[in-house]
Amino acid sequence: MLKKFKIPWSPRSHFFSSKEKNGLIKILDKSDCLTQGIWLKKFENKFIKFLNSKGKAYAVTSGASAIELAASVLRLKPSDEIIIPSHTYCASAIPFTRYGTKIRWVDINKDDFTIDVEHLKKIINKKTKVIFAVHLYGLPCHIDLIKKICKKKKIILIEDCAQSLGAKIKNKHTGTYGDMSIFSFHQQKNMTTLGEGGMLVVNNKKFQKYIPGLRHNGHRAYANKKKYWKPAMVDVYEDLKGVAPFNFPMTEIQAYVGYHLLDRVKKLNNIRNLRAKKIIKSLKVFKFIKFQKIKKNFFSSYHLLPAYFDQNLTNFSRDKFIDIISKKYGIQLIIQYHPLNKYHFFKKINQANNNLKNTYNFYKNMFSIPFHVWMSDKEINYIISSCTKELKKIKYFEK
Repeated sequence: MLKKFKIPWSPRSHFFSSKEKNGLIKILDKSDCLTQGIWLKKFENKFIKFLNSKGKAYAVTSGASAIELAASVLRLKPSDEIIIPSHTYCASAIPFTRYGTKIRWVDINKDDFTIDVEHLKKIINKKTKVIFAVHLYGLPCHIDLIKKICKKKKIILIEDCAQSLGAKIKNKHTGTYGDMSIFSFHQQKNMTTLGEGGMLVVNNKKFQKYIPGLRHNGHRAYANKKKYWKPAMVDVYEDLKGVAPFNFPMTEIQAYVGYHLLDRVKKLNNIRNLRAKKIIKSLKVFKFIKFQKIKKNFFSSYHLLPAYFDQNLTNFSRDKFIDIISKKYGIQLIIQYHPLNKYHFFKKINQANNNLKNTYNFYKNMFSIPFHVWMSDKEINYIISSCTKELKKIKYFEK
């Protein structure tokens, strides 16, 4: 039987307002179509405005679906290579394996746990066609530097913004740097479209014409400009260059929710920032506990709150600390992410390459703190007091 925690790590991300709930009922009662209708188009247009992007947005069934679309339109070959951080969720890499493309894993840096740009430079070669840059835990990676590298080397840049909706560098949103970018609206993300959902933003015009057809079985919604939807069930009439299409369109109900929740993203992210800073301020007094370093002009959406427990500086293990906090206080701390190049799946398809020192070290020393908008101030204080009480007992060794 699974243990019931007093404070679970991550239930759903936020509540829905009465206005949002009532709107869903109206759509169910009165909408002429429940997929690829007027709310889908409204949500996509509003999302582009939210990002202040000049690209086009395509709402889909999940963040993973958005990556599948991006991977398919690239037309990569087995002789091509793509660079992806090993420290991320597996959905970032799986779609590219379908095309036999070799994955070259990039390490993370010790300060903010995102892509190590210096290691990235070392592993780029003539076969490198794509860099898949992940903004992790809500913090932008050094995407400005990575974009310069891609421009110089003529490499396609894809941003994984699944965890960084609303995050910025110098007031420029993540998702506006790459040729394409993906967003997730899974229930644990800062904004959810009823449990699942995603968005593919395409900034590179040469890819834009293929996405509508690839998203929906070769058909294109809104082809008739006089009407927002014109059925096209006669033929797969879009020229997809031989790429097999998918069926990934978001439903009207999800699009309606996303359209209205965008208005609350900034407020929700500000709440996350205040709470994160409160926890960080309280726990960083312990010199063996470290959090993501946020550089000047970087704004994190604080999707998650990871901490680094430096076991080399203590007489205590990370796992024992997690066990005590779990059993004694009922607070669910977890470990993220198992290095992708260590997955059996990637080993079996010969994608388990590279020695990633920082990635392995972080995985062995990190823990993730429960962190979501539903939590009360009382629960935040309980996490702080419980962790502080146990961390005080741990002996610290000066280097």
